[in-house]
Amino acid sequence: MDPLKPVNTLIDKTEDLLGHSPHPMIVTLPLGAWAVSNLSDMVGAATGCRAYDDAARISMGIGLAGAAGSVVTGIRDYSFIPDDRPSHDVATTHALGNAVVGSLFAASFILRVQDHQAGRRPSVLARALALAGGGLMLYTAWLGGKLVEEYGEAVKPVMDEQAGHESDREHGRDRLNPASPLGGHRG
Repeated sequence: MDPLKPVNTLIDKTEDLLGHSPHPMIVTLPLGAWAVSNLSDMVGAATGCRAYDDAARISMGIGLAGAAGSVVTGIRDYSFIPDDRPSHDVATTHALGNAVVGSLFAASFILRVQDHQAGRRPSVLARALALAGGGLMLYTAWLGGKLVEEYGEAVKPVMDEQAGHESDREHGRDRLNPASPLGGHRG
């Protein structure tokens, strides 16, 4: 029995409802939480107010939890991009960059929890790791947007449809399935 079958079934059902992968929606949680963490960190460092240090640590933890869902859906989406497409290299860089982003925030979070438990403010290293993660996160998010908006890279289940229509492949928002509950929306 496939141990990932329940996860894949859940993602399939979510894709059916949305008309596209849940990955673009899920990534907003770590992106937003880590942005709040970086901003709170800067204000905390500038003002010396421990409440901002706490906000930075807590929002960082929320971002790490959200990143788990982003990883699962992102790896699944990545598995549907053929190796010979030009977008595959961009997707690989996006994935590897996000692995580094997650590692930087995880290391910062561990240091912050240790500092908090010892009654200390976050160390310079903890703050530097988080800022490095935030900076790299901007780049990897841009790569994610490039995959969709520039390359018109769709993700499962839309990719199945595209595979049969490579010559008339639509890009960006035009590729949404109008039959799905959310696919009929055109901005």
